[in-house]
Amino acid sequence: MVRSAVTLIVLVILVVTISDISARKSSIIRRQTTRATQRIDCFPDAVSKYSSFSKQSCLARNCLYDENVAQGVPHCYLPPNVGYILQGSEEQITNGLRLRLKRNSAIGSMFKDSIENVLLDVQYYTNDIIRFKLYDADKQRYEVPIPLNTASAQVSSPQYQFSYSSDSSRANILSFAIKRRDDNAVLFDTSLGGLVLNNQFLQIVTRLQSPHVYGFGENNHDTLKHNVQERKTWGIFARDQGTNWDTNANHYGSHPFYLVMEQIANSNEIPSGRMHGVLLLNSNAMDYSFEPTPSLTMRTIGGILDFFVFLGPTPEQVVQQYTWLVGRTILPPYWSLGFQLSRWDYSNITHMKNIVQRNRDAGIPLDVQYADIDYMDAEKDFTIDPKNFVGLKEYFAQLNSEGVRTIVILDPGTIDDQQHYAPTIEGIAQDVFIKWEDGNSLMKGACWPGEVFFPDFFTQRAQTWWGKWIKDFHRVNVSFDGLWIDMNEPALFDTNDAAPWNWADTGSNYTLKCPQNDWEDPPYRTKAAYRWDQKSNRVSRLSDRTLCMSAPQGEIDSLTSKPKYRHYDVHNLYGWSQTKPTLDAMREITGKRSLVLPRSTYVGSGQWSGHWLGDNEATWHEMKRSLIGMVEFNWFGIPFNGADICGFDKTPTEEMCIRWMQVGAFYPFSRNHNIWKTPDQDPAAWSSSAVAAMISALHIRYTLLPYYYTLFYKAHTQGSTVIRPLFHEYPTDKTTLDLFLQFLIGPNIMIAPVTDDGKRQVQAYIPSSHWYNYYSGAKIPYQKQFITLSAPLDTIPILLRGGAIIPTQEFANNTKFARVKPYGLTIVLNSNGNAAGDLFSDDGESIDTIGSKAYYYATYQWSSADKKLTITVVDNYYSQMTNLILDSLAIYGLDDVPTAFTVDGKELYPKTRPHTQIVDVTGLGLSMTKSTTITWTTSGTVIVEPPSAVVTEAKYRVDCYPDSGASSNACASRGCTWQVASQSGYPACFIPKEKGGYGQTESAQQLSDAVTRYSLSRLSKKPNLNRGNVPKETDDSHQPSPSHLKELATTRASEFSMYGNDIDHLNVQASVSGTDMIRLTIRDADQSRYEVPVPIQWKAALPPASVRTKIKFEMTKTANGQAGFRVRRTDTQSIIFDTSFFAEGFIYDNQFIQIVTTIPSRNVYGFGENTHPSFRHVLKNSQRYGIFARDQPPIGSNENLYGTHPFYMTIEDDGQAFGVLIFNSNAQDYKLDEFEDNQSMLTYRTLGGILDIIFFAGPRPEDVVRQYQTVIGHPYMPPYWALGFQLCRYGYDTLANMKAAMQRTLDGQIPLDVMYGDIDYFRNQLDFTWDPIRFKGLPEYVDWLHTQGMKFITILDPAIDSEEPNYAVFSEGQQSDIWIKWPEAKNIQFNETGNRNMLGYVWPIGKTVFPDYFYPPALDWWKKQVLDYYKLLKFDGLWIDMNEPANFDTNKVQPWNWPHSQPWNLHCPLEEPLESPRYKTAIHGDLLSDKTLCMIGEQNDGRGKIYKHYDVHNLYGWSETIATLPAARATENKRSIVISRSTFPTSGVYTGHWLGDNTAAWTHIKYNIIGMLEFNLFGIPYVGADICGFEGNTTEEMCQRWMQLGAFNPFFRNHNGIRHMDQDPGIFRPEIVASNRRAVELRYTLIPYLYTLFHRVHISGGTVVRSMAHEFPLDPECWGLDEQFLWSSHLLIAPVIYEGHTTKTVYLPPSERWFDYYTGKEITTLGTVNVPAARDFIPLYLRGGSIIPHQLSAMNTVLARRNSFYLCVTLDSNEHAEGDLFWDDGESINTYETSHYNYFIFNYDAQRLTIEPWTFKYPDMTNKLDEISIFGLSKKPSKIVWNGQDLATSKWTFDTNTNVLKMTKLALDLSKTHRFVLP
Repeated sequence: MVRSAVTLIVLVILVVTISDISARKSSIIRRQTTRATQRIDCFPDAVSKYSSFSKQSCLARNCLYDENVAQGVPHCYLPPNVGYILQGSEEQITNGLRLRLKRNSAIGSMFKDSIENVLLDVQYYTNDIIRFKLYDADKQRYEVPIPLNTASAQVSSPQYQFSYSSDSSRANILSFAIKRRDDNAVLFDTSLGGLVLNNQFLQIVTRLQSPHVYGFGENNHDTLKHNVQERKTWGIFARDQGTNWDTNANHYGSHPFYLVMEQIANSNEIPSGRMHGVLLLNSNAMDYSFEPTPSLTMRTIGGILDFFVFLGPTPEQVVQQYTWLVGRTILPPYWSLGFQLSRWDYSNITHMKNIVQRNRDAGIPLDVQYADIDYMDAEKDFTIDPKNFVGLKEYFAQLNSEGVRTIVILDPGTIDDQQHYAPTIEGIAQDVFIKWEDGNSLMKGACWPGEVFFPDFFTQRAQTWWGKWIKDFHRVNVSFDGLWIDMNEPALFDTNDAAPWNWADTGSNYTLKCPQNDWEDPPYRTKAAYRWDQKSNRVSRLSDRTLCMSAPQGEIDSLTSKPKYRHYDVHNLYGWSQTKPTLDAMREITGKRSLVLPRSTYVGSGQWSGHWLGDNEATWHEMKRSLIGMVEFNWFGIPFNGADICGFDKTPTEEMCIRWMQVGAFYPFSRNHNIWKTPDQDPAAWSSSAVAAMISALHIRYTLLPYYYTLFYKAHTQGSTVIRPLFHEYPTDKTTLDLFLQFLIGPNIMIAPVTDDGKRQVQAYIPSSHWYNYYSGAKIPYQKQFITLSAPLDTIPILLRGGAIIPTQEFANNTKFARVKPYGLTIVLNSNGNAAGDLFSDDGESIDTIGSKAYYYATYQWSSADKKLTITVVDNYYSQMTNLILDSLAIYGLDDVPTAFTVDGKELYPKTRPHTQIVDVTGLGLSMTKSTTITWTTSGTVIVEPPSAVVTEAKYRVDCYPDSGASSNACASRGCTWQVASQSGYPACFIPKEKGGYGQTESAQQLSDAVTRYSLSRLSKKPNLNRGNVPKETDDSHQPSPSHLKELATTRASEFSMYGNDIDHLNVQASVSGTDMIRLTIRDADQSRYEVPVPIQWKAALPPASVRTKIKFEMTKTANGQAGFRVRRTDTQSIIFDTSFFAEGFIYDNQFIQIVTTIPSRNVYGFGENTHPSFRHVLKNSQRYGIFARDQPPIGSNENLYGTHPFYMTIEDDGQAFGVLIFNSNAQDYKLDEFEDNQSMLTYRTLGGILDIIFFAGPRPEDVVRQYQTVIGHPYMPPYWALGFQLCRYGYDTLANMKAAMQRTLDGQIPLDVMYGDIDYFRNQLDFTWDPIRFKGLPEYVDWLHTQGMKFITILDPAIDSEEPNYAVFSEGQQSDIWIKWPEAKNIQFNETGNRNMLGYVWPIGKTVFPDYFYPPALDWWKKQVLDYYKLLKFDGLWIDMNEPANFDTNKVQPWNWPHSQPWNLHCPLEEPLESPRYKTAIHGDLLSDKTLCMIGEQNDGRGKIYKHYDVHNLYGWSETIATLPAARATENKRSIVISRSTFPTSGVYTGHWLGDNTAAWTHIKYNIIGMLEFNLFGIPYVGADICGFEGNTTEEMCQRWMQLGAFNPFFRNHNGIRHMDQDPGIFRPEIVASNRRAVELRYTLIPYLYTLFHRVHISGGTVVRSMAHEFPLDPECWGLDEQFLWSSHLLIAPVIYEGHTTKTVYLPPSERWFDYYTGKEITTLGTVNVPAARDFIPLYLRGGSIIPHQLSAMNTVLARRNSFYLCVTLDSNEHAEGDLFWDDGESINTYETSHYNYFIFNYDAQRLTIEPWTFKYPDMTNKLDEISIFGLSKKPSKIVWNGQDLATSKWTFDTNTNVLKMTKLALDLSKTHRFVLP
């Protein structure tokens, strides 16, 4: 028993032990797997072809090797226990601590000479800066000898906390971390290991707090933010390396400083808004690498690791702390902020002079002229070419006297001419040149002059020598204002190679050859050297292109008796060491600030110099890179920087140079410079248009120089940036973190340059504050999103930030003259109506004006609430400011324009700058040295002055004689001016600006809080037409009518009237409805006039006090006192309607009302019904269109068609949209024209009624339509079957033919839902009949259709035969006396009829009468006829035609179809003013009554109101619709459908519309699209054209293409006219029939989606079909597109509409993801693409973000509605999608209102798809959801979880070619919620 127990215990122990070992082994494996992604590369140089990388070489570095690693993971990596171990306890040192460390000697070192004992000193430098140093405890090492600001004596409140720990699992390796105290964010963390310290290899690795890392340089980065996922390594080592010569390169300077935007813990990289910076103060060759961890590895090959961490926490504070430490930037001389001109290879002084002169002659501002090395004698410093540049000294002196400064270039390389060249002779004598190790031999290399020596600027003797020669050169040879020091990396040609590249020019093939030793060939060369191995046939060396690394430099160290430094250590300091001596010399020479411009820079260089970004090239890519470099050097403390504008190397195109000059105009250092042997690229070298564009940008720069100079003052004194990225100001906005193609000047000006060829717009991100368009003053209405900014070739987009006051100064052609010009303030208001700013000034060139208190500083505060601008002069020590004035204000963002400003007791009146929203106040005359307060008042009416062009140019004349018969005398008789324009098409007779219009006569009256009334009186007197003698007509051919004769009388200056019946007094009423709508109603103040009796929904009510309206109404007046009407946005201040500029054109005559308004965009849509050639109105050479309902087929001219829709929508350039309804039913016309500054103008006229205008604020196009529909009513919800295919023709002639067309369709397996009966099925064309012979059996046929699931719709015309015997339809109507009447006093048919019925003639054989649908008994009569007919023929819907009303050939001898020999017709009394108004409007026909009834006809509303047909003609179709829908619904109490030809606003509530009697022509296919889009705007989305054309014979191809388009007409009907060939879809060849079938089947699969869209617009308003501009209003490319369109937001239809085309040009907005509808494959080439489109194919695309329900097709909708559903899910860029489905019985009335419907929500987000029945109250729906396709997944899911269970793999597939996931055979019950997860 004991033995058993012992055995058991042993077994237990054994099991536990084995388990423990297994667990630990498993843990180790897991830990190793985890660490694979955190491995530290032990062989970063493995990419070099000379590295001999292998497993053996890896092991030789004492590292670990792994053969099988994932991509990007290093094969060779450091052991985890590499590092240092803490020895003893920490020691306290001043403001810090010291740790003694010892290398873990158990692990071999990567390289030789490991540093065994290390000191880690931590110094609390300031409250915001912590320093730590790792250095050799046993031996002194080189440390960077630059001056730093000293540490604080005591640090009391550090933001940071330093901690350290030893990792027992890694041999007690020490790691340390630096955290923020307040949020514990870890800013520097060495816990990954990797600390290696060798004599020539020092490496440290830190985790990064976030992947948002910036800085390091100088490199040619292609993005502003480093991409840590790329695992890229960059070298830092000063090298003569052009930015364009390669990628991933090291360049001229050395700036081991980086910044990190911190992220919120456990967020998706969301920035916290806090930033920190880190400086590695080391000047040796180094490189840096990133890992996705994220982590950063820094490697250097000498010196020590000396780090400074800057706590910020704002981005600006990081830079301020950094520059405090290393030295604040220079305050550049003011002149250096002007434009500068240079080139290498002027060749001679004549060429230089010519270029300078042509630029000055062209108006290019110029402040600095340069001389490159070609001015020298054989490229030798301190010489002038004695042949080509004779007179340079005198020329530069001349330029100086004219205000132009000069700068010459100097290179450090000094020619080895020891016989004749004094600088070299003296330099050798004074021991200034760098020598070899022996201390005797001069180190010589090759450069421009040939063999050269290099001064050692670390010695005082070299600095003295250099300064002396600069002074002598300036005194003797040429004067200059600054020095450009180039080639100071230092650059040598072809070191270590056989010969220099320029040996043929110099005659010497000598090159420097460096020895082989550890300095020249260190064990690790850094990426700065091995980067170039790929381009070399040997191992690249650090000394390539420079001096040998082993060269000693510096003064003699007293301890070692050797020079202090070695070039190996101080190479990167060469340019730095040259810069200060150069500046000192220049300041000694000039006694002024001067300017030094070095190519090579180091930490702290900015305190002495600027920098240009080096030798770039003329490419768009380099232009983009320049923006990155400009920002990075602002971080590096050198804000005075810029790139060579237009590119140094290669030749730019003119467009490129324009764009580069535009962006370069905003570089702090703005210089155009290029290389030898290339064409001139100075601004004046280009075309006149290019020069104008360049001047425009430079003009802006020069006006902004006071702002720039103030920013440099802040950079100089506070360390702020001048140019900064957006995230500096918006640090919590993640989108801003990698934006660099737009940048900020200071905090307040945003530049968004065009940096791509051919682009005329840019995508710019608008962060979360108010921003305004610099040019127009319009506020950008969007925040935290990208918008498209227009950027014509002559414009660079500029935005101003709300809250800023920006000092400006009037322009002059250089700063000498600009500095004495008056100042201005650009005031940009924020959301609170406030702004602030400041101004610094001094003499612009004296040294240390701040320290010597010789400067000026003022602040500015604007308060809208207090109505004051406070100017405070804080420091006034610059005497010249007393001679300067503040003379102007430019104000952005004013909600209310002040009436007057009070300035020093005088009143100044603001003016709105023409075509802008910028308010100018000029003539202030305020002394700059005086503190003052400017106040203002806002009461009174704004006085508006038109742009000068409106006054002077003929195209802006307001026509005074739009009717016929104009002559000089007739014009004068109206009080107008006669002057024939030099260009045809403009009126010769026009209204003078001082005449016409109305003036406001009393103060506004507030009728309620939402309604204001203004009283107006006519300003001009009516001419006394009987005064004086009638002059003789000079034009004998002109025979004036009697009504014109009196107009030949003379008029006086104050007299004016076009037609003599002007209304003298008007009431103007402005009412507000909520936030979005304003109604402007202008009525006769003395008597009532006709007003449209159509009921609309209008409730005047202000929004809550806390909510601001989007638009507001303003009264304005001209200098002549004429009133103007203006509607303005309250956010952007955009003026959307303004009659002010054409106030003289406001006419309110009894039969002629006119307004002329400007429109703030050229994107105008709507107005109708007309045939427009494009959806966006043509403005140039535009036509005038009439609006008057007419039986007029569309023919493609300016004809007025069937309906009346005086509604238009405009999309502004900022993407905001607004709509305008002119609610008038009389005959009207409109003309749209171009206006100034990319705007347009509208001239609108009507012949009666009142002006009743409603404005809809939008701002999105869909918002506009929805707002419009809140007034006119939401669209009708069609029955489901009405969305199916419909077949019709006028001319079946027999029932057999009707059946045959149907059968051909069915035989072709083409789905069909509706058959039609046109008038040819009637007996004698009589309504409510059918021909008993030709259509015998029709009722039975209709009944059979119903059994098959199909429907029947009959036509009805309003004209009723009055002569047909026994025609109850007429007799019952006559009994109720329901017909339109003649007036009692003018019944010209009484003798014929014996009653007042107005007779006409249409289709019936007998003369016809016309029901007056305004008259209630007529509605009853109509309903009875419909119901009586339904008893005989079970139709399902009604098609009401000819309801304009149409009458044939009114006023002609007889109708075209008159069947009798004796002529007869309806003739109207033309002497009546209503029949023959003086102005007819631009409608077709000679008279208003052409093709319709007489205008004097009377209609009765049954409530005592009599209307003239003149007023209500355009309402006839509307009134018939109101009568028809209730009648149709009464047949079976079902929804039914009405299709009307004539429509009016609100018709869409009751009816659909077809686009009339079109023609079988290709142009009409496009008219189909335009008409669909327009009627969706008009609130009638159930619309379509007669597919294949009504008139004429179609062709097979045309009908095939039209069927494809027709499948996407909401109203889908094939219809054609009598005597034309059959065109039903089944009549063609089999392949065409098959194509037609596919098109129709495609439509049927989408009907659930279409039905859902109709549900949406029915309950919420909106469009079903919409234009690209409607959906993408921010994309200018979409504004004019009308050959493709969308169903709602997500289905793009791109039909082929041109004969013979088998490809289609499609525009896919790049802002979205797009997928091929048929395959699901994502389209990767976006923008404008050309796609195949075979005859049987219509291109379709799905936009990412949608879930669209489908249903399998069937032969009609009854059958299709029984089929299963399937969903198509398309993911957007965030892998999100959503959609819905509405379902009811498809025919009952008001199913939504009575809650008899189902509504489903579909959502895909975060790899989860949810299908949810939001409402399920129609239980008859038993359809299943069978399939789901998901487009756009990034990868195949590992599995699919459905409702918590794995979905069987047999039910889903993933296509890796298309990335489409398809789930099938799901059979989902839609009454339940379903959730799919795709892990």
